[in-house]
Amino acid sequence: LKLKPVGSGRRNVAVGARPLPSCRLLQPWLRSAAASGASDMRLPGVKRARPEDVGMDSGHLLSHTIANEKYIKKSFMPGVAECVVSDNRLVYTAFQGFQDEEVGIPMTDRSLHRCFSLTKPITSFGLMLLKEEGKIRLNDPVWKYIPSFRHMLVLKDKSAVQPGPRGGGVEPARRPITLRHLIAHTSGLGYGPGRTDREERLDPNGGVEAMYLQLTQDLDEGRVADLQTFCDRLAELPLRFHPGSKYQYSMGMDVLGRVIEVVSGMRLDAFLRRRVFEPLGMRDTTFAVRPGLARRRLTAFYQVQTLSRNRMSKKPEKFKYMRRDGQMPEASAWVCGRSIPVLSGGGIMGSFAGGLVSSLRDQVLFCSAIANMGFSHHTGRQVLKPQTVKLMCKDWLKLKSVTPKRKLQGWNDQPGCKTMGWSALGFCDGDTLFMGGVGSWSIERSTKTICISMSNAWCEDNDVHGWVEEVDELEGAVKTARSLFLQGVAAEAPQKVRGCIRASHAETAPAKRQRKA
Repeated sequence: LKLKPVGSGRRNVAVGARPLPSCRLLQPWLRSAAASGASDMRLPGVKRARPEDVGMDSGHLLSHTIANEKYIKKSFMPGVAECVVSDNRLVYTAFQGFQDEEVGIPMTDRSLHRCFSLTKPITSFGLMLLKEEGKIRLNDPVWKYIPSFRHMLVLKDKSAVQPGPRGGGVEPARRPITLRHLIAHTSGLGYGPGRTDREERLDPNGGVEAMYLQLTQDLDEGRVADLQTFCDRLAELPLRFHPGSKYQYSMGMDVLGRVIEVVSGMRLDAFLRRRVFEPLGMRDTTFAVRPGLARRRLTAFYQVQTLSRNRMSKKPEKFKYMRRDGQMPEASAWVCGRSIPVLSGGGIMGSFAGGLVSSLRDQVLFCSAIANMGFSHHTGRQVLKPQTVKLMCKDWLKLKSVTPKRKLQGWNDQPGCKTMGWSALGFCDGDTLFMGGVGSWSIERSTKTICISMSNAWCEDNDVHGWVEEVDELEGAVKTARSLFLQGVAAEAPQKVRGCIRASHAETAPAKRQRKA
């Protein structure tokens, strides 16, 4: 999922530690950015540097910041917090728009974002700590830790509305679900229906999702007390396919959260805090925040809707966004006293709740530990062994221990994405890892380059008119900035980039100027 941001005009940007190149096209924007005040993110163990120090063009990274501002003014997102770290040096940060537009609080590096699926790699990280201690084996059947998963049934007809003779029937699973299957999303589990606000109607998409409907409703209403009860209820439902025969995004990481509880003897939140967050220095990450902290730092959550489409491309070009998850920060489902009692290691529990909240700062610390093979420069601790991180970065859809097939098709196995697989940390393509929720991060392991973008808006229709990947997408902008630097044109952007910058200024210019043009 690639999301782009929504609304303000207030921006805080820092690119490198020295003055930026004074390209004539960028001077008007630089003056307005300076007026808003530059904001810096400081991390012990991670030095600041100029993009040129790591082979990137500062001017092109700044053009990405301008593009974000364009999408904010288009109401595609209220705010975004981004950064780039390369070879353990922080070379780009940008905090734009609002964490809460109605309250008027600007976005910062410590704004708290709902992680959703960014929770998954953190749960996987915690599980691997137990593997290193010899307390679990990845080939262990899940029923060894959760007995209700011992005798699983599989739907014969995946389109059936319900099991049984009228629903197509069920058959015994050919093999047990292992911990590897849960990590690789090849267990046969799935997800139930979802929504972006509890006031919306909960409509399953197809018969198999309908099987999860009652469990989802019970989770929303607080009728499921804990992870143990949740897993026992989940094990009563038939699998969508035989374990190891297919990849499908699922609640597997939620089940692994319960495995962690059983093996460690601790609640999942306590285990992650003691074994992952504290060793990495992640002070902001938690499952629920106090009301006072929510008022100060929890981002509002917005759903973006398309108002109109371009007549030629038929892609959306005008937007509006609506606030979801409570009209005030303390009314969020991620606030203590209102949060769901079942801790989600996968990032979503019920139709719209659960999972961690985290800051841009903490996501940098987590990704840096992955890029540095388990070592935290922030705390000076080797939290995971290098060989464990190396295992986590492999494409698990090729492992014989995961599937009897030669290779399973992953989420994005379509033309141009044939090399993309799934690792214990998320998507993998060569030496690049990627994971997304509403925000996203990517790690290029060979150069230790980390790109993180944390937004507070959800847009299902995100194939936007005029979207230029080389400028508008952070990862694309970083790749292009490298290419421009290598071409020796860091001081003067090529014609294509100048055109993008001019277009950005034209779209954000006052109405009088636009009419004159």
